[in-house]
Amino acid sequence: MKKTVMALLMLISVTTSVNAQKGSTLLYGDLGFNSTKDDAGNKKSTFSLLPGIGYQFNDNWTMGLNLGYQTAKITPLGLASSSVNAFGIGPFIRYAHPLTNIFSVYGQFDATYWNSKPDGGIATNTFDAKLWPAVGVNIKNGFGLNFAFGGLEYSTSKVKGASTSSNSFGLNFGTGATFGISKNFGGQTEHHGRRWRKSE
Repeated sequence: MKKTVMALLMLISVTTSVNAQKGSTLLYGDLGFNSTKDDAGNKKSTFSLLPGIGYQFNDNWTMGLNLGYQTAKITPLGLASSSVNAFGIGPFIRYAHPLTNIFSVYGQFDATYWNSKPDGGIATNTFDAKLWPAVGVNIKNGFGLNFAFGGLEYSTSKVKGASTSSNSFGLNFGTGATFGISKNFGGQTEHHGRRWRKSE
């Protein structure tokens, strides 16, 4: 039975929001890196950059557009490396609600279309739909910590020219946790779609 020797080196999720209140714009992005190596010596590294921009309709709701770039490099033991590059775009909608001056919760729904292609290979088109919850912690001067805990996800993929597609469904609430850092810019402290009741 194979086991992961190095499952995760680094995963950084950076979220930046601008004037997160009614009539404002939300800017954010996720940056991730993952490297694994199995007992057979096969290596895989993945890098992802997922920025987004949205409009704050009111104190709770934000809607916008996600962009994405991902690249994966696979190096089988004793063989040449190969890579797969993917580009994504799609809308998102977020509902945020503060619990106290320090804590807030929010849920986000993403619908993303991906086009990926391996070196010298055939492109694959994928549609992902994901609903995920998160907790925000306000620290000071607009800085905050964000914690996401898995989510509900559906994906369908089809290789260009193929007559059939593959589908997957996953539910992993409470697992697959990620950590993020946020910074709010504006005249007062705001966080995840709603201004805090207390200014810094």
